[in-house]
Amino acid sequence: MSWTTGTQTETLGVNNAVGAAYASSSTATSVSPATGAGYCPANFWLPTYGQSKSLLVKAFGVFGTTSTPSLTIGITANTTQGTYNSSGILATTGSVAQVASGSNMPWELEVLITNVTTGSSGTFLADGLFKGYDTTTAIHAFRCSSSSANPNTAATLSSQSAYYIEMFATWSASSSSNTLTVYDFAVIGLN
Repeated sequence: MSWTTGTQTETLGVNNAVGAAYASSSTATSVSPATGAGYCPANFWLPTYGQSKSLLVKAFGVFGTTSTPSLTIGITANTTQGTYNSSGILATTGSVAQVASGSNMPWELEVLITNVTTGSSGTFLADGLFKGYDTTTAIHAFRCSSSSANPNTAATLSSQSAYYIEMFATWSASSSSNTLTVYDFAVIGLN
């Protein structure tokens, strides 16, 4: 490190066990391994130094599909670990169609989340990619961001509360064949 900025990179959370398979559901659910949530204490984004402070979220795993379902993937800031918070969505793919059928297909997620303003109505910009690999090894990439607008618009969330940074998923149809498992999940504080 050069210490030009006087900041450092720090791992805020990384799993030490595979997450439970998310299947037979069409309800938004936290899918991060219980041991992998990144924790940001209250006022992690300080009023003076919080702006431009960023998190990098990386995740990998496998998924399976049947009957061309749609899948929504995203990152939320949850006040209770393992509990999906629809008011804390920092980044999402929106609902995107997946391949007709397959199993044990790899996927990866990488999202950069940056604080824009601090306070009780803080704002966060996020952008990244969710990539799914089908049974023919073709890559299907989808934007995962704080909004579907182009250019991106910020998500609003208090920067003063404590949060667990976790991944969520929602299938369009409940099936035991529509499944997603998180093998690796990491939240990294960049500055």
